[in-house]
Amino acid sequence: MKRLLLTFWSVCGLVAVTSAQVTLEECVSMARENYPQIQEQSLIDEAEKYDVGNVNLQWVPQLNITGKASYQSDVVEMPFEIPGYDFNFNLPHDQYSLVGEVTQSIWDGGSSSSQKRLIKANAEVQRKQLDVSLYALRSRVENVYLGILLIDKQLEQNRLLEESLQRNRKEVKALMESGMAYQSDFDMVEVNLLNCQQKAVELRANRMAYVTMLGKLTGKDMSDAAFIEPNSEINLDSIQIQRPELALYDAQLQQSQAQRQSLQSNISPKFNLSLQGGIGRPGLNMLKNEFAPYYVAGIRMQWNFGALYTRQNDIRKIATQQRNVEVARETFVFNTTLDIIEQVNNIKKAQQILEQDKEIVRLRSSIRTTGEEQYANGVIKMTELMDMIDDEHDARLAEAVHEIQLWMAVCQLKDSMGK
Repeated sequence: MKRLLLTFWSVCGLVAVTSAQVTLEECVSMARENYPQIQEQSLIDEAEKYDVGNVNLQWVPQLNITGKASYQSDVVEMPFEIPGYDFNFNLPHDQYSLVGEVTQSIWDGGSSSSQKRLIKANAEVQRKQLDVSLYALRSRVENVYLGILLIDKQLEQNRLLEESLQRNRKEVKALMESGMAYQSDFDMVEVNLLNCQQKAVELRANRMAYVTMLGKLTGKDMSDAAFIEPNSEINLDSIQIQRPELALYDAQLQQSQAQRQSLQSNISPKFNLSLQGGIGRPGLNMLKNEFAPYYVAGIRMQWNFGALYTRQNDIRKIATQQRNVEVARETFVFNTTLDIIEQVNNIKKAQQILEQDKEIVRLRSSIRTTGEEQYANGVIKMTELMDMIDDEHDARLAEAVHEIQLWMAVCQLKDSMGK
């Protein structure tokens, strides 16, 4: 019983989600979270954590064990004898050693710090590249979402057309019964009504395909969702580009700066503490022909001047990379600004056209109403009335298309600005 109740409430919850109202921004957010590439975000974080962890391990004492067994063709011998002294200086030809060495870095010239900065800079570039890739998903969702809204408006206008045809069908039938209309008039209305119903079937099929596509993008069941019309209001006086590409260029410049800083650590000295302990024959006392333990402790300096040979070329190369990024940024801003200018003009044009559409629809509706009265009084033919009805329907469809075009222009402008 408890399991049945849980199942019931789960189903109720699913219905509540799928039948809820959804907005364009919600669909974009759901599509982003559902897109397979989003998994790269956690992978980038994990790789960065592992790389930084490996660099930190450079400060852990390092243990190295070496062993050696050798046979020498000749050994050191005393070339003369000292009177009064009996030296037993007999080194073995076969020699053995087993040495363990522990080293501890005390100064690495800033190498580990520069490595970690470079790792984080590389990871940040990868994150920004992912953001740019995911940002392109917005336009796909917007096209599908606005496509659904366009079909909804077409269905609404088709419904109004069907109501008008149904009303005229009844009037023509009544006129036929009183001998004031022909069968051909009734058939003409009937054909237009069938075409209207056929168009509705086609539109519903197209809508189902778009809804299925949106559900695939978002990972949600959108079959019962109510799609909210986006807000077409936008402040055209405040235009500022905030695209993720700009953040990518900034990250690439930071990456070049981290590479530049790493060059300094390559020419800095490095200091290690060292402790060796081992056993060998001979040991540190070369005069004893026997196995003996020993140890050596000290501090070691390593300074590699080889990096100086390529330093200037490396600096110039990094400077070239930075300039390439700056040029790419300038080009992107230039092209985006041109797109924004075009999109602002498209918005203004669509707004003006919509204002005219409202008046056109009002006039076409008035003409159709007058035409229905004229047909009832025998002033015009049915073909003329059908033309009036079609003209009104076309005007309403044009208004719907222009409204969608305005929404699309606003979405494109927001996408170009990065809002």
